[in-house]
Amino acid sequence: MSETNDKVSDTTAFRIARLLYGGVLILTAISGFRNVDAQSAYAESKGVPKPELSVVTSHWLLLVGGVGISLWRYPAVAASSVVAFFVGVTPTIHDFWSHEGQQRQNERNHFLKNAALAGAALAFLGIGERKK
Repeated sequence: MSETNDKVSDTTAFRIARLLYGGVLILTAISGFRNVDAQSAYAESKGVPKPELSVVTSHWLLLVGGVGISLWRYPAVAASSVVAFFVGVTPTIHDFWSHEGQQRQNERNHFLKNAALAGAALAFLGIGERKK
């Protein structure tokens, strides 16, 4: 089975997927670092403890994960970093069940987008674990 996964990770499609996925994570992390004040205020409004530290730390997880997945270096660690980000951030920040109307729909859309991105990170994690 490891042989099959090695072949998958050597394909052009997989390399492009890594670059696209990792690139989005890197850009998201950079955007987060550029907007720490606004993101911290939003996190604080959601009851996140130590919001500035939480925002900076969570975006480091994304940056490390994005770079690691893009370059396919320490892929299991990189993908785990991304999974940790989404598991921590998604239910806290995108708590759609706490809202009504359009805000509920917006938060649900972000929640579902993050769930899909977490699923992709889990797929990369599975392949990365086989690389060991």
